[in-house]
Amino acid sequence: MKRDHEIAYRIDPALWMQEVLGITPRPWQKQFLRSPLGASILVLTARQVGKTTVAACAVAHTALFKPNSVSVVACPAQRQSAELLRKVREMVIKAGGNLIKNNVFELELANGARVLALPGGEDSIRGHTVDGWIVVDEAAFMTDGFIAALRPMRAQRPEARFVMLSTANTRTDPFWSPWETGGQSWTRIQVTVDKDPTLYPQGFLDEEREQIGEDAYKREFLGIPAGGPVSPFTWDYFDRASQSFGDSEIDEKIWNFFKPTIVAHDVAHAKDRSTAVVGGLSMLAPNSCLLKEFEELPLGLLGSDRADALAARIDRLYGCKSLIFADLSCDTSYGEILLERFGFERVIGIKITSSGAGMDLDYLRFSNGALRLIRVGRSDLLDTLLSHLHENRVRILDGQASRHAYEQLTMLEMEYKQSGTIYRCASHRHDDLAISMAIVVWAAQHPLLSELYRPLLQRQTRSREPEMPSGAWT
Repeated sequence: MKRDHEIAYRIDPALWMQEVLGITPRPWQKQFLRSPLGASILVLTARQVGKTTVAACAVAHTALFKPNSVSVVACPAQRQSAELLRKVREMVIKAGGNLIKNNVFELELANGARVLALPGGEDSIRGHTVDGWIVVDEAAFMTDGFIAALRPMRAQRPEARFVMLSTANTRTDPFWSPWETGGQSWTRIQVTVDKDPTLYPQGFLDEEREQIGEDAYKREFLGIPAGGPVSPFTWDYFDRASQSFGDSEIDEKIWNFFKPTIVAHDVAHAKDRSTAVVGGLSMLAPNSCLLKEFEELPLGLLGSDRADALAARIDRLYGCKSLIFADLSCDTSYGEILLERFGFERVIGIKITSSGAGMDLDYLRFSNGALRLIRVGRSDLLDTLLSHLHENRVRILDGQASRHAYEQLTMLEMEYKQSGTIYRCASHRHDDLAISMAIVVWAAQHPLLSELYRPLLQRQTRSREPEMPSGAWT
């Protein structure tokens, strides 16, 4: 390579892409390749427009012209990361680079530059320092935790470029949030058919629109994410619900004098966290439901270990006298363990269904007794919480945990149908704390609450345990 050519190629990766690799870059690809050092870039694309190719080109160019540099590429699946790395490998070889390490996970050039293909799990990618490119392809299909684990890789090397490329997914995915509200620190590049009609023949687009439907067409070719309108649970509701009552002594009485104390216990799948939210009505806040504790139990707990964690972390804080509303939708058999651990008087099972107001009381029968059970619609739970927030009938103890819980409400997606509103949890998101919040508010105003609470009151009277003043219950 002639010296003057080498200097030109080092300065302009778009020129290098065209003259050395023989790939003519589109205008948006030139903009991408010429991004300044330290840039944060978002690229929203339609399908098959060359986003993976241009990302591979950027990484290959840096590996060749920046000795001892480190770049990483990451995709939702390891095979996708390996495919992107394969493109980098082909470009390096075509440009005359010498590889001394060459496998599906890593490339190392004779000049000391390395390119790593990262797996899709966040736990195994920490610790790298990157001064080249951090490329996240199909970022909308990643998890928030994975993106959060990638960002610190350039903390000590501010010249590194961080780029997320993706087709559209949902309105709450890790790509769309910064695309829509990430501020001026991001460079945004949109490559969709409405921005560039030359991407595809019109006949092809017409056929795709007919075959895959309007929603999928918008997502795949126009960059419009799936899902209905954004969540109605705005932060304005949270701010109003979490305002101080003013007098700290009164506050303490409000938060600790529930009638009764309600624990909503979400029972998750094995790989997810179970949760507990504590609240109820208070004599000192008439007609308001108070939400105080927002607990995520340790990951991976099952059966009696999960019940023991609930008892140790939450139940003992409230004198072992709370009513536990346990969502048994994922694991009905867990009701038997709760029945043994806490007793008939204290546990009410919940089965969350597609519809239903939850007014009928049923029973689950086990070898050690029967458990009271109520079936209630998911939308009914969330509608109840929303209406109470709107009517200013919810009080929330402000803090990191409560904000984390409420954030799940703000991330819900909505779909309007003739039968009512449907609330959906977006891909790679969680709504367990959100549902637990809704269960507390729903249970606190339930017409059957006094009937459900009566056995526990009777047991407390028999055992002569301290109880609330007679005027506390209405």
